[in-house]
Amino acid sequence: MPEFTLAVVCTEDGFIAREPGHTPGDWASFEEQQLFHSRVSAADWSIMGRGTHEAVDRPERRRIIFSSSGEGTWRRPNQIWVNPEGLTPSDLPQLVNGHHPLRFGLILGGTAVHDWFLHHNAISKIFLTIEPVRFGEGLPVFTGQSRYGPEEEILKRGFVRVSDRTLNEAGTRLMTFRLVPKRTSA
Repeated sequence: MPEFTLAVVCTEDGFIAREPGHTPGDWASFEEQQLFHSRVSAADWSIMGRGTHEAVDRPERRRIIFSSSGEGTWRRPNQIWVNPEGLTPSDLPQLVNGHHPLRFGLILGGTAVHDWFLHHNAISKIFLTIEPVRFGEGLPVFTGQSRYGPEEEILKRGFVRVSDRTLNEAGTRLMTFRLVPKRTSA
C-alpha cells in the first residue's frame, strides 16, 4: 500500500476554512504556502474532495477527487473522480496505475476526506500547520474534533508529535506527527 500523508493548515481554533470555497491561499502565511507547494510537487497524486478541487482547480496536477458523483471517471488525463463509498485506500493505486503509479499520496482535504482516511487508519504522517488567526467557526480539520482543535484528535488516534517548529515571526507553527504502529502480542 502507498504511503498517505495528510498536509493541512488550520487556524488556532482548528478550522481549515470559514466556509466551502475559502482557501488557505486567502489567509495562510507565505512560509506555509511555500511548504505546501513543495509537498504537492513531491507527491505522486493529491487526494481531495470535489469542493477543494473546484476551489483551487489546477488542470496540470495529478489528482484523485472524491465525489459522490464520481464513478472512476477521468475528467482530464491526470484527474480521476471517484466515489469513495465502498472503496478503501488500498483500492486507490489500482485506479491510477495506468496513468502514474501511486506510491506517495498527499491528502489535501476537506474535512470528509480527512475523516475517510482517518477512519481507514491509512494516514502514516501528518503535517499540521497552525496559523495565528481565529475564525470562531467554520470547517474543522476533523468532524467531531474537540474545541481545542485537531491536535488532540491526532494524538488520540495513535500519532506522536515528532517535531514542532515556528515558521515565522508571526508565530505560524508546523507540527509533524507519525503514526505509531500498534504492537501485537506474541
